[in-house]
Amino acid sequence: MLIPHQYRTVAFTTIGGDLSPESLAGWFADHPVYRRTRFVIACSGAEVALAEVEKGPAPAGDDLFCPVTSVKLLAGPAETILVTRPEIDTAVPSQLARVAAEFPGHRCVAVKGRYEHVNFVLDADPPVVHVLDVAPPWPAKFCDQVDRLLEVAESLPPVLTRPQVVDLQELARAEPATHYLLPCRGGGARVPGATISYLDEVPPPDPGWVLLGCARSRAIHDHFYPENAASLRQIDMCPARLAAESPVPAGEARLTKCCLLEEHIETRGDTVVVPWGASFDLVTDGLRAAAALAETRRGAR
Repeated sequence: MLIPHQYRTVAFTTIGGDLSPESLAGWFADHPVYRRTRFVIACSGAEVALAEVEKGPAPAGDDLFCPVTSVKLLAGPAETILVTRPEIDTAVPSQLARVAAEFPGHRCVAVKGRYEHVNFVLDADPPVVHVLDVAPPWPAKFCDQVDRLLEVAESLPPVLTRPQVVDLQELARAEPATHYLLPCRGGGARVPGATISYLDEVPPPDPGWVLLGCARSRAIHDHFYPENAASLRQIDMCPARLAAESPVPAGEARLTKCCLLEEHIETRGDTVVVPWGASFDLVTDGLRAAAALAETRRGAR
């Protein structure tokens, strides 16, 4: 898969005639290119092609434009499509990969995007990373955090994400109760017909409540209510534990979170785990690790 790191290396030009290698070579024999240009999206009528150019030294006194010494056709008109997407930032690899996924029949997808900038994806094959989170809140915070990051992350490799959101209300049905204890109010979770209390408010103990929380919540409960520790019913909502119970397809990977981590990430089988409430820097590290893990798993298939 090829996505130029800097779209300023990509030129967009209209030429006369067809887009065969011979026609392209003839055109560029008389048309020098800007010194940073490496790729050219060439248009002729309704046809589009992608070429790579080799340049010779610039003439004396001209440090901007160089003669083209050779032209390689990377994708011809039958393999290339040009799409206009004003909302797409063509500097962001994952945004380009998302567009390319809409056109599986084309080896090259060129995108005219935000600011009229043009870039392309050749032979798109980005890794797939499943993002597991629990909700509420809605939208699921971790999935939303990943999506927002991939909207601006120029330095991350292209990734296609697949959200996997577990509804806490659905989990609660596994242990019917009239009173549930949740870690905090932050998510705004509700269970119809049941009373909800919040562990961080240290409510009066109820021997009949069910804790909808993770290992950390259980430890906090047992600290405040040692007399009820042995009899507590719990629904474990830890995303990392839920991930371990649901393997992803071969060649793909998962990203999720766990509150037992605080300042580092871990790889556990097919899953990369970041701290609950991770900063964007840690989520970035997690995404990069998950993409690499997916590539490794894809190579091992």
